[in-house]
Amino acid sequence: MLDDLQFDVFGPLTVRRNGELLEIPRAKHRVVLAALLLHAPRTLTAEELIQQLWGGEPPLTARKTLQGYIARLRKLLGADAVVSRASGYAIAIGTERLDLDRFNTYLQKAELTTEPAERARLFRSAMEQTHGTPLAGIPSEYLQQGDGAALLERWLNATESWADAEMAVGRHADVLPRLRALVSEHPFRESAWSRLMSALYRAGRQGEALAAYQEARRLLADELGVEPGEELRAAHRRILAGPARSSADPAQTGPRAAARRPGPAEPPARPGGADAPARRGCPYTLPPRLAEFARPGIEADLIRRLREVSREGAERTAAQTLNLYGAAGVGKTTMAVRVAHAVSAAFPDGQLYVELQRGDAFREPVDVLGELLRALGVAPGAVPAEPGERVALYRGLLSHRRVLIVLDGARDEAQVRPLLPASPTCAAVVSSLEMLSTLGGTRHVRLGLLSAEESREILARIIGRERVAAEEAAARDLVRHCGRLPLAIRIVGARLLERPHWRLETLARRLEPERRRLDELAVGDLGVRDSLAVGYAALDAPERRAFRLLSLLEMASFSVRVAAAALGLPEDRTEETLERLTAQHLLEADFVKGSGVRFSYHPLVRLYARERTFDVDSMQSRHGAVQNALAAWYARPAGALVPLRATPSPGSGGCAARAQAVAAAAGPLPPGLGFTA
Repeated sequence: MLDDLQFDVFGPLTVRRNGELLEIPRAKHRVVLAALLLHAPRTLTAEELIQQLWGGEPPLTARKTLQGYIARLRKLLGADAVVSRASGYAIAIGTERLDLDRFNTYLQKAELTTEPAERARLFRSAMEQTHGTPLAGIPSEYLQQGDGAALLERWLNATESWADAEMAVGRHADVLPRLRALVSEHPFRESAWSRLMSALYRAGRQGEALAAYQEARRLLADELGVEPGEELRAAHRRILAGPARSSADPAQTGPRAAARRPGPAEPPARPGGADAPARRGCPYTLPPRLAEFARPGIEADLIRRLREVSREGAERTAAQTLNLYGAAGVGKTTMAVRVAHAVSAAFPDGQLYVELQRGDAFREPVDVLGELLRALGVAPGAVPAEPGERVALYRGLLSHRRVLIVLDGARDEAQVRPLLPASPTCAAVVSSLEMLSTLGGTRHVRLGLLSAEESREILARIIGRERVAAEEAAARDLVRHCGRLPLAIRIVGARLLERPHWRLETLARRLEPERRRLDELAVGDLGVRDSLAVGYAALDAPERRAFRLLSLLEMASFSVRVAAAALGLPEDRTEETLERLTAQHLLEADFVKGSGVRFSYHPLVRLYARERTFDVDSMQSRHGAVQNALAAWYARPAGALVPLRATPSPGSGGCAARAQAVAAAAGPLPPGLGFTA
């Protein structure tokens, strides 16, 4: 821990050692430090830091240059300041040493408090940790538009909530200086103007409150060519009608007051009030975009489709949904996030990202709705408890706004439907293992394996083109061992990046033995084995058994008939099981002329399945599956299948002997049957 250092990200980025200002003169060094502080104590990968520094066009020497920046920060802050980890870099800082951590602590407590005086005190303490707009002067467009924009929105919302809380206990004049500064720095933020008007009115300065409305209206008309929105107009009406109401009513800026007397053409008001404001702005919760990705054709097509949705806008009759589906590790999340970043300008009212799966468990839609509502500005205490009300509020908030929703890791259509926007001006990108075929208004895009060229391109972007060009044969071997799976390629690249002294051939040799390949394909929090375990966990017991045992068949592909024999099941039940495994992308299916549908494993998936069968299934079960499958393979199509431990028919002794010999290979290690179709 850096107990002698103090870091501030609100206002200009500053570092103090024992109270003395520590200068960080280089702009790029400040960008790296700001990115690390925003995510402390989480590790940021080199790819994420490169993205913050150079966006989508990093120099060829980006990784070496980044290492130089890290070394310089360590020299300035201390050798232990920036920690190198397997997956990247992190800053070792205690929670009391960063203004952002203290701000978040007080803010979370305030948002959960309902007692007015204590709520005001906690919001006041949160704002005392800040000294102006966060990340002022940090020269990183990507950082300012990504993590910086999210922090700015959180700070603006907190400032407005602070003003509401202070006014709720009568401190109307106290909030005026900060609110005036807020509308000066953010002149088009109508929610800030409405609070300034409210504070002026409550402080007995009705004329100034009405003048503030006219100033806001002039700015919006002159600069944007629009009239004030409903929230600002409602605050204006309440001030004008003030003498006819109780002294408290005209001061309310939240939509509950507007809901009491809506005009004939007014839309339903948002829930909230002084204690639970409906905060406006541009919510932005996308994770950083991964730079090392090489599917320009698919990516460009998805970007084009989403931009078309935005241009069509209200001419559409329903929101557009894109479903990216495919096997674990093919880059669905990476593609969804990259596309969302690319079209962010087309959805200026917000881009929201939520994970639908945490570990092995899928989240319930009602819980995800709560997260989305809070991201859209609904205070925790104002989120409805009833699921139907959450859906209605969520879709109401999105109505007539241009918002992109990214739903990552969906289980099925039932989980996704309540989370989709209804407004035709919005769009959603949903990633899933299976195609969500029954979602209406959806375009389905399957992501498969990379080509060999795309695989080498990703590897070159991670470790450098010179390094790949120097060992082209080893690079081809690495791609082959990875099975052109994007996740595996990323892991290989990360491992080589960590070890600049390794030759590519060194890692290729380590990946050569199948029994240790999955052990080698892991780095930091990324692992092919862990990724495949997610799909495996979603299967029921019979499907898991089939997935495990069929991996023992050293065949390029197999039919339903052979699989049924191996599993000891009727062909119709076996076919259903195989189709389920195919839907989960744990098997691949192809139609072969003259042979019908054939099923096969991706090489890495087969290795994982074999690990599981030797951990779970008895030797007798493994021997029986292999013996029966081979007997079925050698039997004539019109002949009867040889069941488990059945006596072979006359004339089939050669086949049975071959099957018995092959079954004997299913011992304590994955068998190499040498049997191909």
